[in-house]
Amino acid sequence: MPCYLFTYHGHGTWMPDHPRGYVRRKVGILAPDPKMADCYRQNQKVQTAEFDISVQRILIDESTRAFHFQGLRGHFIATDQTHLHVLVSWSTLKTWKAVRQSIGTSLTRRLNKEIERRPWFAKQPSRKCVREQQHFEHLVRVYLPRHRGLKWQETDGILE
Repeated sequence: MPCYLFTYHGHGTWMPDHPRGYVRRKVGILAPDPKMADCYRQNQKVQTAEFDISVQRILIDESTRAFHFQGLRGHFIATDQTHLHVLVSWSTLKTWKAVRQSIGTSLTRRLNKEIERRPWFAKQPSRKCVREQQHFEHLVRVYLPRHRGLKWQETDGILE
């Protein structure tokens, strides 16, 4: 049964001047670059997406709906003002790319409908395969609960 942690970054939230560097498609991870960040900002056509509490509630609600309708098992959702983590597994033959895309599409449609039509997320959400129980336990007990926004856990629902 595949298990993945998908991270959907808000559009314009991870710029090249980020302290941890940035990712350029087809190139890989690059060192922080303030000049490139200025270029990105000058070329940015819409405002940076921010996920306030009301948006975080929508993201959690739509993620759990997607789990139900797409035959997925959601384990944990953690939000922040800049991104959303979704820890999910499934027992079908769907690929991680298909699952990641279908969740992202559901989130975008819901935000477009309820808030405004705009780019909500960076082009390619990140993904991390969870292969070991120890990694899974670390995610649900340590890493994801540390996030500053709203959280949802399979066993407890929304955690504020």
